[in-house]
Amino acid sequence: MSASRPVRLAVLVGGVFVLGGGAALCLGGLREGGHPEADRFTAAAAPSPPSRPGAPPPSGMEARALGFRLLTLADPGEVLAGMDSLARAAEQGDVEAQVSLGRIYLKGLLSVPRDAARARAWLLRAAPSHHPSAAYFLGVMSQNGDGVMADPAEAARWFEIAARGGSPDAMFLLANAYRAGAGVPKNDEKAVELYESAGEQEHPAALQALAMAYRYGELGLEPDEAESRRYTMEAEHAIQHRQAPP
Repeated sequence: MSASRPVRLAVLVGGVFVLGGGAALCLGGLREGGHPEADRFTAAAAPSPPSRPGAPPPSGMEARALGFRLLTLADPGEVLAGMDSLARAAEQGDVEAQVSLGRIYLKGLLSVPRDAARARAWLLRAAPSHHPSAAYFLGVMSQNGDGVMADPAEAARWFEIAARGGSPDAMFLLANAYRAGAGVPKNDEKAVELYESAGEQEHPAALQALAMAYRYGELGLEPDEAESRRYTMEAEHAIQHRQAPP
């Protein structure tokens, strides 16, 4: 790649995908409260939080649905009742509830102040299960220095765990790390492999990264206008049909 040509690196820092200046950017980062995974569920149907004292705590997918539901509510009473239910489930070892609490504290709500330390603590509770979302958010926090010292190598380690668990967002960020040599040895071939794996799950920014690489002959790929157009079309489709993460 010519030294005079700007690097066209696709970056995921939030949930909105746009193209500008030859790079694929996802704007509205975690520091501003945007979550690439959680924000995609804000319109999903989910049960209302329990409001009765002594109601049984949720578990499994019910806990996950409740966690996403809380991110959409404005009523403080409902939110606090749901948080209490999630906390009881999390304390009993429910991994989905632990991850939900981690996400909520990372984002913050009107009645639940953002608390990076508590978010990290709950995500670490879920980490031994190799839950891909827990590992993904721990990676993002390590990458951004959010509640912990910024550490690219630690971020890449978490992204690797999440990628093995099937998270396309983690695959994308790990690909970026290999592309830049951030926390891992620079490896264009590995970056392309990870972009392709994320692209197979219709990750828009990963597909756009491949489109740009084929257009400009980056990442060890030969320029190929046909492949560039194909990936661009797939990226446009993926923006409209984004699949839920595992």
